[in-house]
Amino acid sequence: VEDIVHTQLITMLHQACEGAALRGSRVISAEDILFLMRRDKRKVARLLKYLQFRDYKSKLLKSLEEEEISQETDRWGAPTGATGGNQRRQRLAQDFLAWMDQTGELLSLSDRQDVDPVKQERMERLERQTRAMDQAQYSEFCESRQLSFAKKASKFRDWLDCSSLELKPNSIAMEILSYLAYETVAQIVDLSLLVKQEMTAKTNPISHVISASYIHYNTHTESCPATVEPPTGAIQPCHIREAIRRYNYRHTSAYWKSGMAFLTC
Repeated sequence: VEDIVHTQLITMLHQACEGAALRGSRVISAEDILFLMRRDKRKVARLLKYLQFRDYKSKLLKSLEEEEISQETDRWGAPTGATGGNQRRQRLAQDFLAWMDQTGELLSLSDRQDVDPVKQERMERLERQTRAMDQAQYSEFCESRQLSFAKKASKFRDWLDCSSLELKPNSIAMEILSYLAYETVAQIVDLSLLVKQEMTAKTNPISHVISASYIHYNTHTESCPATVEPPTGAIQPCHIREAIRRYNYRHTSAYWKSGMAFLTC
């Protein structure tokens, strides 16, 4: 899994670097990554929701900080707390989509309130898994859920070998890359579970025709695989390899330069 995530992000970084160079930019920014993701509207919408969440979190932390120093003033009698920039991530993304989008489809994604069937399936799957956990298992589960690619920004940059790039990603681009790393792992799990389900349970006579990428294009929650209980046991490397093989077979033609389809684009 680590090799897949690393290869995906490195390839994406190099393509984003090429795009930034063509724009005449000095850094890799959110615009360059959004441009690579433009083909899949659902994944763009998911990223916009994440950026919106990051803005809300920054605003909340800033409000708490300003409360603590609300009595402090500078030498002119003005509050020392910083203001502005509370929605810079979301605004930056929307401004770029407005510039790039000719039909209005991409720009309208941030306003949509549709339930994401993929994310809903993940939440239901997690809920099913935690039902039978004891206290120790649940504690370990919660701890693992808090792991992030972004807690150590310097280590994450080193892992991506950003120093070898002609142009370096800025802070918002690094936030997005961290999110995409998390999302890539989630996509691998989604696809591998479908393959594992197909390999293990042969009771359904039409199970062999289910595509490993089905979950990413299903638009009806009532037919979503969330209603099917996955087989017990851990995902094996063979399930991951087969899931990636199927996904690449279906999508690689659109990304012939990299030889591998992006799981998050």
